[in-house]
Amino acid sequence: MSELRIDAGKAERIIVQVLLDVKGIGTADGVAVAASICRRLVTAMPRNPSLDRYRIIPREPPDGDGFANEVAKKLFARNLSSEDATEIWKLVYNQGRQLRVN
Repeated sequence: MSELRIDAGKAERIIVQVLLDVKGIGTADGVAVAASICRRLVTAMPRNPSLDRYRIIPREPPDGDGFANEVAKKLFARNLSSEDATEIWKLVYNQGRQLRVN
């Protein structure tokens, strides 16, 4: 199911227009009904957005040489210093917004 995001005011104006055009409801009644629909929609929306679409990682890489060794093993098959691993982590952290969640 796709997600729809629209400003409440804009949604209300669209609903009023549909009620006027299609149902022939008067302007005052149309505005009242549209406001009621929008209030119900806003109430039905989740208050806190789900975090399942985000990757949450710390700014700093894991402590110790374990991370550096794993990076070396996976990417370069040679030894890396902690500084090299930190630079790679900075790239991951800074570009992480562009990663897709599996």
